[in-house]
Amino acid sequence: MTQIISILNHKGGTAKTTTTLNLGKALSMLNTRVLLIDLDAQANLSQSLGIDDEPETIAESFSQKRKTLPIKQISETFHLVPASLDLSAIEPGLYANINSYFLLKSLLDQIKEQYEFILIDCPPSLGIFTQNALIASDSVLITVQAQFLSLRGLDTVYNLITSVREKLNDRIGIIGLLLTQTNNTRISKGIVESLRNSFNEKVFNTTIRQNVAIAEASAHRKDIFSYNPESYGAIDYMNLAKEILL
Repeated sequence: MTQIISILNHKGGTAKTTTTLNLGKALSMLNTRVLLIDLDAQANLSQSLGIDDEPETIAESFSQKRKTLPIKQISETFHLVPASLDLSAIEPGLYANINSYFLLKSLLDQIKEQYEFILIDCPPSLGIFTQNALIASDSVLITVQAQFLSLRGLDTVYNLITSVREKLNDRIGIIGLLLTQTNNTRISKGIVESLRNSFNEKVFNTTIRQNVAIAEASAHRKDIFSYNPESYGAIDYMNLAKEILL
């Protein structure tokens, strides 16, 4: 059965794209078929996989110039729907039509049975593309940077998910909160403890440690497993994938 998971936080810099890429790759390495959806006009997920200037992206699907999703095969079990800056241009026109909120769900309904996991890299906002993702998803993974200011605003994310569940998608839930960029400082440890005390079992056991190899992999347009499979980043994302598969 397919699991559609939105990777979400309305703040930038919380490792949404990094998590989408490396969790997706780890899941594909564990013998599941994975589709990544780049839903951010900055197209960082697409660029991280070396994909630039695609003639067709998810923007064409949202503008309904095409009736299906443009899927790129990265490997046999690892696929991507790329994005482009064109998403920014078409976004204002989508708000006028209520059906626009259900476009991604309709597009995924056509192909979701081909995959065990579909991971959606949401933009750093709570606008119509993020709402499309939540309406289409079974669950949400919230990335939280291990810094004090990152805890502010979690209520806003929770309230949006609750609103979508009550009005538009009664199956959606939170698969977990993922702490990213953790380290051995007192502040980081305090944030981890505070989050676990507040959200209990909703916080993943796995945390993503601060690791220069992750940034280097992104700069080289590679996932962490292709760049440095022995790094903390590779170990942590593989542990996260295994935790989700439990």
